[in-house]
Amino acid sequence: MSDESSEPEGTSALDHGESSTDHAKHWSNKADQGATLPADDVDVKSDWVGMTIYLPEDLREELELVFQEHNLECKRSNSVDLKKLRYYYPLVVALGLERVKSTSTDDILPLLSYITDEYE
Repeated sequence: MSDESSEPEGTSALDHGESSTDHAKHWSNKADQGATLPADDVDVKSDWVGMTIYLPEDLREELELVFQEHNLECKRSNSVDLKKLRYYYPLVVALGLERVKSTSTDDILPLLSYITDEYE
């Protein structure tokens, strides 16, 4: 990780003027707020297409920690156990893909530099 940052203190290259919670609220508002989790009758390992990704250790640890935090909160507030393969990873990819699609090509290299500095 780099101690120097070209970003103002308290912000990151990923912010783009909106907090990640604002983005998540926008995304989740597209769905029926009264909806429950999709049916659990899908065997993701046999019904979906698998993909292997490699992440820097720090990013992988952050992904796991955030999953555990969300899973605990869902258990406490809704008695729902998030399943990583069935619910969480698709959510992370969908939100991330939406964010990347809305990012200008001029911002891609600075974002890659930020990720490299932050997680490698």
